Amino acid sequence: MANYGNLRQYHLGEILRIIGDGLRRGRLVVERGGLRADLYCENGYLVYIWRSGPMPPLAQRWVSTGFIAPGLLAQVAAETGIDPALMEEPRLAQEIVDRGFVTRDEIAEWSMNDAMNLLGVIFAWRDGDYRFEDGMTAPPSALRVPLAIPLLLNRVVQRGGPWQNTPPTVSVSLTDVLDFADIRPDEQRSIQITRDQWRVLTLLAGQVTLEQIAQQLISQPENSAVLDPQRYALELRRSEEGVLRLAGELIGDGVAVAIDPVTGEATGHTWRGPAR
Repeated sequence: MANYGNLRQYHLGEILRIIGDGLRRGRLVVERGGLRADLYCENGYLVYIWRSGPMPPLAQRWVSTGFIAPGLLAQVAAETGIDPALMEEPRLAQEIVDRGFVTRDEIAEWSMNDAMNLLGVIFAWRDGDYRFEDGMTAPPSALRVPLAIPLLLNRVVQRGGPWQNTPPTVSVSLTDVLDFADIRPDEQRSIQITRDQWRVLTLLAGQVTLEQIAQQLISQPENSAVLDPQRYALELRRSEEGVLRLAGELIGDGVAVAIDPVTGEATGHTWRGPAR
């Protein structure tokens, strides 16, 4: 998975799975139209989420969702002399826990449901841009509640929001060789190429297998950091999965064909339906 792309290429669930498996730390930004969500991840956990648009203070959100009663917040305000709506989120959480109004586990469960509600919306998006910003951390005023990403994804599925990668239009393997398809002079339809598809297309050479392309992609300058053997194996597996998916898309869209590297003839993979 590249650090940026479009949800047509990767489903958000797959993006989060990759981030979680890689124990990556940073901010995943997802945007569509005027909507945006920032998901802060760290060591396999989603620790904080932010939504665009008017976002009420945490105290107000807790009351509106029935998590705590308004009277409890009034008690906190009377005892601390501070409006709970103006408190930083960690301070508010500490105050209500110390008074026995809720437990840390109950706050974690509320945060899990809040994250599931957000993901349930974004999982339905079939388009939208994403980018992962390494090293970005949640603001100090944010309440960080670590939610295990695999558990979170499983809970979303159980709630009725299943997700899976869209299968490639044709079946390909790592030993396949691709070449550019011939475009008919009378071809009328426009062809749109994503950034990741273009990266694969630039490496087509008529005798290079998809496996070799996957290896080249993680050896390019933007991925030039020295990788230990374990991390290299993980990145290579992800690169191979991505190249297989992109190759299937390119063949299905009529941009590329799988060929016999000796004869140069198309191999005729099984067609699974119309291009996207």
